[in-house]
Amino acid sequence: MTRQRIFAAIAAAAVFMSPAAVLASNCNGTSTGMIPLADLGAGLYQGFQGGLYAGGSNHRPDAHNAAGVGIANSIVPLDTLGNPDPSNGRIVLISIGMSNATQEFSTFVPEATADPLKNPRVVAIDCAEGGQATNDIRYPDAPYWDFVASRLRTHGSAPLQAQVVWLKEARRGPTEGFPAAADSLRNDLGTIVRLIKDKLPNARLCYFTSRIYAGYASSLLNPEPYAYESGFSVKWLVDAQVNGAASLNYDPNAGPIEAPWLSWGPYLWADGLVGRSDSLKWHCDDFQTDGTHPSTSGRELVADSLLRFFRADETTKPWYLSGQLSVSGPPLGGEFRLALLPNPARGEVAFSFTPEAQREWRLEILDPSGRRVRELARGVGGPGAVSLRWDGRDATGTQVRSGIFWVRVTSGERQASRRFAFVRGG
Repeated sequence: MTRQRIFAAIAAAAVFMSPAAVLASNCNGTSTGMIPLADLGAGLYQGFQGGLYAGGSNHRPDAHNAAGVGIANSIVPLDTLGNPDPSNGRIVLISIGMSNATQEFSTFVPEATADPLKNPRVVAIDCAEGGQATNDIRYPDAPYWDFVASRLRTHGSAPLQAQVVWLKEARRGPTEGFPAAADSLRNDLGTIVRLIKDKLPNARLCYFTSRIYAGYASSLLNPEPYAYESGFSVKWLVDAQVNGAASLNYDPNAGPIEAPWLSWGPYLWADGLVGRSDSLKWHCDDFQTDGTHPSTSGRELVADSLLRFFRADETTKPWYLSGQLSVSGPPLGGEFRLALLPNPARGEVAFSFTPEAQREWRLEILDPSGRRVRELARGVGGPGAVSLRWDGRDATGTQVRSGIFWVRVTSGERQASRRFAFVRGG
């Protein structure tokens, strides 16, 4: 058996181990001395700046956050063919990854299912699988992608319903130094997010979580410092999208869509018992005997972090929480408001807004998946409000079908959007 297959067998077998019955065998590894990225900030690790985002920041860049909020506001329940179905459709949230990811997300799923704050149309499905490292799933014909489709169908869903992805991955048995190993993982993750968009065309949002602490690890599967350094892989990949990498484009107005919108989800690496500034610590009994896979308490820690994230983040609340109003992204300042009448609209709908003075603006009609149906108008903000009407025709002059649409106004780097129902005139 090859080294690669041995590691795969170990990882796959770990999924079926009883986490309550074992304890990590390397309990002396209580600290590595490395500073979590979220605490490192503008400080350096081997010459590379910390923070979850560029500049040592732990906050998404404003423009990227606004884009994520706009996408979040456009997410609606879909049927199995990917068509909007507010009454019976689903907003499917899935996991992608290997053994740790499936163990952690399978603990999150019942928590989310029972969450009284969750939108009942949101369905969480664990599509991670033990033994499936980036080494295995970075190929278009990898069997893993058939597994994902099969898992969705087993749960009464379909690939076209998946709109949100939680991605947690690692390379099996890395041997390179830093930054080479982290860069290799970044390249793998970039390939995987493009495959996600190819295999799951309606995937709009993708959130990463770091590896958890591996100082107790007693195997070569993914020990320290690789677990820690994988945080740089995520940071660099998200920064590349923020900086406009064409291979990671998510904006239909900027060219072909290659990937979902990318962001950090919960960052979960902490230095063992030393912990970090928010008091997160990893105890030996949070792990199974190999010190890599989480025990029951470790799984619950990750699942609870995911639940808090989906309840609270600006880009998740519009679709995750029950009763949220999908009205707009971050306010554009001043008296900027986007209004529409009537809703539902039959044959014609009127829009009005007051743009920021001296800022270029444009108003677009989008379909439920965020693709542009028509740019209705553009201009420069001046005194007074702007009023426009749409008669249901797309950019070619063809009458659209009845359904759910979005109107989006962009002014500089900010935007506001509203969802509405349009009924084709008789």
